[in-house]
Amino acid sequence: MRFHISSHHTPNNCAVHRGDGTAPVTNWPERCKQIGVEFVAGGGFNSSHLSFMFVETDDVSKLQELMSPVIGYWDVEVTPVRAYD
Repeated sequence: MRFHISSHHTPNNCAVHRGDGTAPVTNWPERCKQIGVEFVAGGGFNSSHLSFMFVETDDVSKLQELMSPVIGYWDVEVTPVRAYD
């Protein structure tokens, strides 16, 4: 199943600026691969602290694991999507 993941955070909750020792995720395609989720596409608007991904997995619990480094810091919305044929 395919999912759209959108996320936003404030400048204060950016791992780059937070300073609490939490390493930022700098390579989401690689993180997806580590978790066992297929990265389809993604991008962001860094100066506005917005990002998005399209991913594919049959195990919804992997989505929480995927986003676990940012849960509690970022507003994350996961939406199932269907591809138009």
